[in-house]
Amino acid sequence: MNKNLELYRDELETQGTNFFILDTKGKGSVYGDVDFVAYCWDIDHYNQVNDGDLFIYRRQQKASEIKGQFYFFGAGKISKIQSIEGKRVKGIISKAFIFDEPLLQEELEDFKWEFRNRGNNWEHFFNQYGMNKITKNDFIHLLSFKPGVLQESKEISSGMDEEVKFYQRQEGGNYRVEDQEGSSKTRGAAQKVFANQVKLEYGFQCAVTGIKTKELLVASHIVPWSEDKDNRLNPRNGICLSPLIDKAFDKGFISFTDDLKLIVSDSAKTDAALYESLRPYEGKRLNVRKEFEPDRDFLTWHRTHLLLKYNDGVNKILSKGSFD
Repeated sequence: MNKNLELYRDELETQGTNFFILDTKGKGSVYGDVDFVAYCWDIDHYNQVNDGDLFIYRRQQKASEIKGQFYFFGAGKISKIQSIEGKRVKGIISKAFIFDEPLLQEELEDFKWEFRNRGNNWEHFFNQYGMNKITKNDFIHLLSFKPGVLQESKEISSGMDEEVKFYQRQEGGNYRVEDQEGSSKTRGAAQKVFANQVKLEYGFQCAVTGIKTKELLVASHIVPWSEDKDNRLNPRNGICLSPLIDKAFDKGFISFTDDLKLIVSDSAKTDAALYESLRPYEGKRLNVRKEFEPDRDFLTWHRTHLLLKYNDGVNKILSKGSFD
């Protein structure tokens, strides 16, 4: 059993456990939902969920950072259902678990659903109300889509709690991670939350080269982790890049202007092979939706502190603010 399923071993072995997909809009929800903490609904509209049931979170297309794609991003257990007012109830969530990386709509084109026949497209496949009862096999297959490494149950629970903590912090606009939270496990949890959000906002695509292979994507900090505690989780302090571009950015061989165009340093040009790899992207603008563009103050910091020796052309570009 992989780590995704190990967490829910008892529930999976218990007869009577039901399984659901629950839609969520994330931060800013007006429905009282708090991802991985509580989920609210009206039992007049949907009254099939019971204490002890398991669910998978789905971000609908209209709330997704990626245009035209929903995605699954986590799972949990409805440990207790509480009345709020009238017919509204709140499900208290336990055993919360964030996927290693979101499972995108485009990755599920050939997925074999049991609870419903999908047909040729996704139209009307999920209930409009945002709660769908699925089969146990659907639940297992979704959580097994990208199997993780088996760990001890206690270690799984501890690591997932850390991830949920940082997810909640990021959702609330608090991007600070203290140095004393910097154990390898804790830092890994924070980095995962940061990386997942950055990659989502860039549509799981390198903002420079256009590479979409997930295994070759890196969420690169603009101001490094070691330099700014207050923005370690801030997605505006990140860019989704492929490995060579990420490493060149990290080492100061490239940077970006305030209008998001790529600069190649003089130092990169002393290595003919490196410059040949970077030259096609010189002056190219980062491919990112406006609402997810990096913070210009962070880019200024990177140019000032990390970009290696400017050439005259770069100085002119920076003074003009654009490439002509």
